[in-house]
Amino acid sequence: MKRIGIIQILQETNCFNPVLTVRGDFENFGVGTGREVLTQYGEVGEIGGFIEGLKTWSEPVEPVGVLRLQAWSGGPAAQDTMDWFLAMLTEQLGKAGRLDGLLIALHGAMMGADEPDMEGWLLEKIRGLVGPDLPVVASLDLHAYITGRMVRCASAMVAYLTFPHMDQRETGVRAANVLRRIFAGARPVSSLVRLPMITGGELQSTFVPPLAPIFQRLEEAEHRKEVLSAAILMTQAYLDVPKLGWAVLIVTDNRPELGSQLADGFAAQCWPIREQLMMQFLEAPACLDRALACQGQPAVIADGADATNSGGGGDSVHLLREMIGRSIPGGALTIMVDPQAVAHAHGAGAGGAFAFAVGGKRDHVFSQPLKIEGKVGSLHEKAGYLLTGHGGNNLKIDMGRAAVVQVADVTLLLVERPGPGSTPLMYRCVGLEPKDFKIVIVKSPQGFRAEFGPFAADIILSDCPGCASSRFASLPYRKINRPLWPLDQIGDWREVAWIRQN
Repeated sequence: MKRIGIIQILQETNCFNPVLTVRGDFENFGVGTGREVLTQYGEVGEIGGFIEGLKTWSEPVEPVGVLRLQAWSGGPAAQDTMDWFLAMLTEQLGKAGRLDGLLIALHGAMMGADEPDMEGWLLEKIRGLVGPDLPVVASLDLHAYITGRMVRCASAMVAYLTFPHMDQRETGVRAANVLRRIFAGARPVSSLVRLPMITGGELQSTFVPPLAPIFQRLEEAEHRKEVLSAAILMTQAYLDVPKLGWAVLIVTDNRPELGSQLADGFAAQCWPIREQLMMQFLEAPACLDRALACQGQPAVIADGADATNSGGGGDSVHLLREMIGRSIPGGALTIMVDPQAVAHAHGAGAGGAFAFAVGGKRDHVFSQPLKIEGKVGSLHEKAGYLLTGHGGNNLKIDMGRAAVVQVADVTLLLVERPGPGSTPLMYRCVGLEPKDFKIVIVKSPQGFRAEFGPFAADIILSDCPGCASSRFASLPYRKINRPLWPLDQIGDWREVAWIRQN
């Protein structure tokens, strides 16, 4: 009987977020070792898909839980967090005993404080622990930053095919199927083509043009018998790393010429649509003007530059300042990560006066604390829920203690820890219904459309400062390769020398 180890180490990094990701951020989402990986997280995201996929194998197979570590998007991992990763991997792989293969759930865009290629580092460490011949198949987010070290150290990689991300589980099933094919004799060969471009998430939906037909053809390509996996990786743009940009990764069964042909072909399809992926944004005053003029409710304003889904701090004050200076019939609803403000509200008590400087403490580069005065509403010992949809599948979310504060016509939900900024559940978990408000703020550039889209009266994309801004010229890139569109104008992408570097 084959024994297949299952590992998840997953976080998406925004290197412009000054708050490092630490061990506690992973512990907040639950650490699983050994059998716990299967019993406690066997229905969560890609792990659930791995297990489901293994059940379809014709031969007997035993899933072996090794390690599960996940944190929400944020700043780079601290050095001692990386040391903890390695110690846990070494210990748990040792305890797992004989393994015939590994399935590993990664994001693909995690950084350490001094390590720009965390997934490459992790795969290299894992490869060193299990040896050069063990089949290792990794799943990735389609915003992965792909590196040569990742390609060398994994036997094959499989990425999401949807954004908003609705196929975590399905991607796990696909990864398990690739591993099965390797055991059946497939010889995976990866073909990687880079594109010198980055784009924001606002118009990256794979469900509508211009990307929908390309991703449909990508899925069709993966169904060819010579192809093990096919991915277009639109990358996490908020990494200051060499060779940042879109990439196409095709893994074939020992057909490198076919892989290169397909990768080149999909890259050539992506390059001409780049202008269609650039959004026209509205500054905060114009956002409020349009929202107030909207017929019906809610008008949903996306604060993508502060998106917790993109690793932002979740404590921008720009839209809040504008809203509390306006009369908003029907009221506005927004959320902010600020543990100090939560503590102040709990100290004041329900119904008490609230006078405190909120926000601008985590992302203190693009925001400064804003002094507000209001009244404490409800207090909550836990703002938590089970996420299924964009960003997670059966994923437990715990934003810590919470407080609802009323400031003028704005209902402000304060939470201690970041979580998904794209789901109505971030408000509903404390009894706030977004449909009851004229204006609702989300902390997401695109993923929120999956759940807010069906009932939003209007969707407005704001142009506020933040570490996840799609105005890339506002971000302090230092290490990226140039030229890189849209920071630079590029004619023929194939003539950019750095995209051919290993």
